[in-house]
Amino acid sequence: MATLADSFLQDLEDLEDDEVVDDVANKKTDAAAAGDSDDEIIDAIEAYEASKSGGVEKVSQMLQDKAFNDIMDELRRRKDEQPEIAGGEQLTEEDPEYDLINRCNVLVREIDDEIVNVHRFVKDVYSKRFPELESIVPTPLEYMQVVQRAGNSKDLAQVDFTDILPNTSIMAITVAFSMSQGSLLPPQEVGKVDGACDEAFTLNDSKRDVLLYLESRMSALAPNLSALLGAALAAKLMTAAQGLVNLSRMPAQNIMLVGSTKKTAVGLGTASTGSSIGLVYFSDLVMMTPRPYQNRAIKLVAGKCALAARVDAFREATLGQVGTQLREKILESLAKAQEPPPAKQKKPLPAPDDRAKPKRGGKRFRRMKEKYGLTDFKKSINRVNFGPSVEEDVSQESFEMGYGTIKREEGTGYGSIRPHEKKQKDSDLKAIKRQRQAAAAGARDGMSSSLAFTPVQGIELANPLAAKEKKGMQGAEKYFANTARFVKTA
Repeated sequence: MATLADSFLQDLEDLEDDEVVDDVANKKTDAAAAGDSDDEIIDAIEAYEASKSGGVEKVSQMLQDKAFNDIMDELRRRKDEQPEIAGGEQLTEEDPEYDLINRCNVLVREIDDEIVNVHRFVKDVYSKRFPELESIVPTPLEYMQVVQRAGNSKDLAQVDFTDILPNTSIMAITVAFSMSQGSLLPPQEVGKVDGACDEAFTLNDSKRDVLLYLESRMSALAPNLSALLGAALAAKLMTAAQGLVNLSRMPAQNIMLVGSTKKTAVGLGTASTGSSIGLVYFSDLVMMTPRPYQNRAIKLVAGKCALAARVDAFREATLGQVGTQLREKILESLAKAQEPPPAKQKKPLPAPDDRAKPKRGGKRFRRMKEKYGLTDFKKSINRVNFGPSVEEDVSQESFEMGYGTIKREEGTGYGSIRPHEKKQKDSDLKAIKRQRQAAAAGARDGMSSSLAFTPVQGIELANPLAAKEKKGMQGAEKYFANTARFVKTA
């Protein structure tokens, strides 16, 4: 916000300007009464305007360069002239206009650099008035248009920017200006800023004239690239790459970023930059493609541009037929990528193959079959008897399994094969062996006992010595016993 002292000084300057205007008007009327010519009156008015602006010097040095002005005059003269191409021949290096085209490729980049310098000057001066404008409007030409239209205005809400900026940017400018701490600029600085903006617009017009001239010569310089992208975009792409030869040497991934600018999304007082996009993005092949397939289209167009530029650099296919073929291939590829997937069809199952398949034989297979095949015992278990003599599952009731048709022997279990017969423990066998040894030796130790367990009577008191004596008496009765005596027979 302006202070009270700044407002007072501004009022004094306005009073002085009114007095000077009155003096000029009086001089004009006196000169007219004296019979002076109109040229003198015009010179007086221009002198007043120069004195009012303080003799503003030009910021751009390029506009004061005589060589630059001569090139622009020649370009404007030849812009509407169409080159005479006999038999589809391209411009060669011997053609006098070829050097002018190469100079124009470099001139576009020089003009862009000069516009950036002018924008830097305007930004440095106008940042005292509205420092937040730089972050809201990052594009140089749009920034200078806003600066020239805003000037020293105290309320930007009353200034119309609809033909320059979108509504979101206008709202951001209005809100940021209401909270800005900038001060009013002196009239001399305002005049400098306006003059610099006019110079930037003049440079931009010169750049447009250069591009129009190159566009009119693209059919003779790069016919295949023009057939692929169009003359206007081909001219911009070639100038951004600084010539057709440089463009032909670039790989496809570099051509995608030639002339790249950043997508800018402007919010309230802030600007967020997105991914970079090159000049290839503005091709009609990319713009008419749906958004999900635009990245694929950019890669295809960049790759075909590299091929078309190389064909033009070698001066082949001067009628542009290669560029037309490349364009058709891109359209076919994009159309095929956008086709919906084929509907899933229900296919019947294939006919079964009932032929007998060969089986493996030989000694190794027979051994494997014997090893992993079913034994007779397993086969007997798998067989089940039906009828009143069906077996009862005694040992595996929880699994409901039996022994099938395994033959039973009378008085025994399941024949000679007893899969569930329990083995006696080693400790039991050792105890029995110890008892037998003690009985045989007739020794009585603490481990021997006269109690016997029988299945009929249960616990029975037995005398091992009596059993031994009884056994000896039985042996004496034998005819060939050791204790037998001779018997005399009658």
